[in-house]
Amino acid sequence: MSTTTDPLGRRGFLKLSAAAGGVIWLGSSLTACGQSGASGNKGYSGDAAVTGLASLIHSAPFFIAQAEGYYKEEGLTLEHIQFPGGLDTVRGIESGIGLGTSSTIPVFIAAEKGMDVKIFGNVYTAASVDFIALPDSKVNSITDVRGKKIAVSTPGSNSSYFAERTLREAGLEPGKDVELVSVGSASDSWTVVSKGVVDVAWTASPLSEKIADENGGKVIWRSRDYVTDWSDTCLVATGSFTDENAEALKGWGRSLKRAMDLITNDLDKAAAVYAKAIGYKPEVARAALKNSQSYFSLKLTDAQLAAVVDAGKKQGQITKDPNMDTILMRDFLA
Repeated sequence: MSTTTDPLGRRGFLKLSAAAGGVIWLGSSLTACGQSGASGNKGYSGDAAVTGLASLIHSAPFFIAQAEGYYKEEGLTLEHIQFPGGLDTVRGIESGIGLGTSSTIPVFIAAEKGMDVKIFGNVYTAASVDFIALPDSKVNSITDVRGKKIAVSTPGSNSSYFAERTLREAGLEPGKDVELVSVGSASDSWTVVSKGVVDVAWTASPLSEKIADENGGKVIWRSRDYVTDWSDTCLVATGSFTDENAEALKGWGRSLKRAMDLITNDLDKAAAVYAKAIGYKPEVARAALKNSQSYFSLKLTDAQLAAVVDAGKKQGQITKDPNMDTILMRDFLA
């Protein structure tokens, strides 16, 4: 595949991504501009890049904020654009979209490469990778996987990192006590488990709960059981976008905070909205949100970010300690 050192414009990036089958464009707007909101305050109209929008639990507040009118009340008209991975999302943000949410590690990778990216809030504060087995499997805990095979995505992926980390936490050595097999996506992972190729699949909410509901799959362990400090996904904007649209970003933060509060205080209502957005049964969406209720937060902590940087360095994705003062806007949403 040919490469170019010239920055891609937003249209160019989305066009290339779509041709590769890697992006889902939700909505019709590819332009961003100021506008007047319903309250008369200046608002914002444009796109927001979101990693794994339709497939990962961290996206629930975005669907809820939009469906419940929280965006509209802040004068925001946002079209969510799904990207398949964090680095793709960050590139999309930096290439012209301006704002979005990404896995946190890729933001530090991008910053090290000199990209103009700022973190201004958390989204999901738990390690999101789960490990699941067939209902009749003899594997009932992480210690039962000795001598077994575990499906992960690819070497260097989050699923691979958390498989290795959690296994070591449980006293098992990957490659010696347990074989890790690269299979691709979470759905591919469940397929190879179902066919008996491996014993345990990697997955993530809400797919974990969907598999449990439809196939009786049982979650053996969750990465968050072993990783107590983590920033899985965060709110990102370019520095230039922040300078020009600070109030819109703060309004976005307020909208997402209201959505997170709804998940905490009215789980049934939040689940109904989320289920409709992703096409899941309401009871499955409710189970997924209930399992994640305490992990939605805009607040960032030094311990969470230090854990993310440490993981990036151990995987060779980050080569040096980042300058947090140039990347992190700590009190932006306060």
